[in-house]
Amino acid sequence: MYICPIIQNLQKVMILYHGTNIRFETPTILQPNRALDFGSGFYTTTDRAQASAWAKVVIRRVNQGLPLLNIYELDEKSLLSLKVKHFERADREWLDFVSAHRLTLYNGENYDLIIGPLANDNTMSVIQSYIDLSKEAQEDDRDFYAQFALRQLRADRLKDQYVFKTETALQHLKLLKIDEL
Repeated sequence: MYICPIIQNLQKVMILYHGTNIRFETPTILQPNRALDFGSGFYTTTDRAQASAWAKVVIRRVNQGLPLLNIYELDEKSLLSLKVKHFERADREWLDFVSAHRLTLYNGENYDLIIGPLANDNTMSVIQSYIDLSKEAQEDDRDFYAQFALRQLRADRLKDQYVFKTETALQHLKLLKIDEL
């Protein structure tokens, strides 16, 4: 039985950040107005700087509110009770998973929580090229295109994201504080 490394090496508490212009004292599943890496959900990260930068992007896009950093605590032992999909790195499986979500064509298993690298706006042209090239390609060619895309993405440098997909998963997040940036 496969157990992802995050669950194998449980610590006591993990800190997660959500950058936005909204105070989420009670996190909620968000329905995006565009296709995201892992579909609808509540997106967080362990990287404070990444979440802070995203909050500023949100302010520029919607031109209202203040950039906020919602800071949560997650008892990692609670992951044992959730159905978790964990991508340890950006690989072909991750690339196909993100591509399916970006095309809103994902029809696979449902998860409470998805953990994996972030394909941010700077990576989307590479992912879109992969999608376009691999639509009609043979399997060997798709492998080639995937490896090329992953090199272009500099996959070893991608930040992380924790996407809470269900209300059950969200119940494990505890608000610590909300910082104005």
